[in-house]
Amino acid sequence: MSAVGHPTEHATVPEVQGTWDWWLLGVTALLAGLGLLMILSASSAQADAQYGDATRFVTRQGIGLLLGAAAALLVLRLPWLWLRQACWPVYTGAAISLLLVLTPLGHASNGAVRWVRVGGVNFQPSELAKVGLVMVLAHYLAANEGRLRDLVGTVAPAFVLTLFLAALVMLEPDFGTTVILFGLLGVLLFVAGLQWRWVLALGGMVVVALGGLMVLAPYRVRRLTAFTHPFADASDAGYQVVQGWIAMAHGGVWGQGLGGGVAQSGFLPEAHTDAIAAVIGEDLGAVGWAVMVGVYLVIVWRGLRIARRAPDLYGILLATGLTTLIATQAVVNLGVVVGWVPNKGLVLPLLSYGASAGMIHVLCVGLLLRIGLQTPAGGGER
Repeated sequence: MSAVGHPTEHATVPEVQGTWDWWLLGVTALLAGLGLLMILSASSAQADAQYGDATRFVTRQGIGLLLGAAAALLVLRLPWLWLRQACWPVYTGAAISLLLVLTPLGHASNGAVRWVRVGGVNFQPSELAKVGLVMVLAHYLAANEGRLRDLVGTVAPAFVLTLFLAALVMLEPDFGTTVILFGLLGVLLFVAGLQWRWVLALGGMVVVALGGLMVLAPYRVRRLTAFTHPFADASDAGYQVVQGWIAMAHGGVWGQGLGGGVAQSGFLPEAHTDAIAAVIGEDLGAVGWAVMVGVYLVIVWRGLRIARRAPDLYGILLATGLTTLIATQAVVNLGVVVGWVPNKGLVLPLLSYGASAGMIHVLCVGLLLRIGLQTPAGGGER
């Protein structure tokens, strides 16, 4: 069979039942629980005033997390070979759902059409696209192990697989997710064995192209200007960053208590979504922020540990890609809140409101746990 087809060279990997990564499972549950609590604190006043239901957003987030847990349980029961072969259906499903965004089923919010709305339920396909890309690249690069010197025959198809999803995402438009998709490609190519100079060359090409797209969109230029000088436009483009800083400064070391800050009073835009970290800083203070960052570091530690112990290259690439996805979104979101990164509209994994994102991030953890179960107990690290 072709290298892009079924993974015959790894079909003999045994179905080994390793041990549960209780650290990863525990901190994920802790983060998801904290997220529900903070979403309730940040959104209850708005939800009550707008919908007459103070628990509207936290209820929807809970449903998303439960759906993600159900998907994770399914993944945990799948045979290893089936999990690998599922990459193409997931990738295809992501592509189809991204195409549906461009149809009358597409749902707009804040000037962007990023959701598919069916029967009153919204789903954000770009979240599925991130996982679908990681799965298909892990499969493709593992099937072509040792062939990455062939830039045209091997590396170029991986780039095309990424470019196809990225182009659909840019039509929404969603610049932040596009950057993450190409970032995932670079990380996985490097881990798969592509020489760093080619990774840098590819990254340079992408940066130039994305930079051109940024310049062509005036609102992205305003975001960049607000990032460099937020107080120069504190009533418009820099408003969210400035209000986030005020909220976190108000929180001090120990915080003002749940619901005790001013961020929930309408002064902080998107308090329960993009800016949930600012609400955490105000409600729980610097101590709460330190705990939050520590939990993310534990997730990255356990994810990379699972990658190092994975039974084959596919497992290594899949675990690395999923860990990179969670870590990158956390770094970008927190960077936006503290003013280190231009606003990208990316949620904070497992904490921000976003049922689609919550579902997908729980699924990512389920995939990591499945890779860990595939590793024999006491298996050596690479």
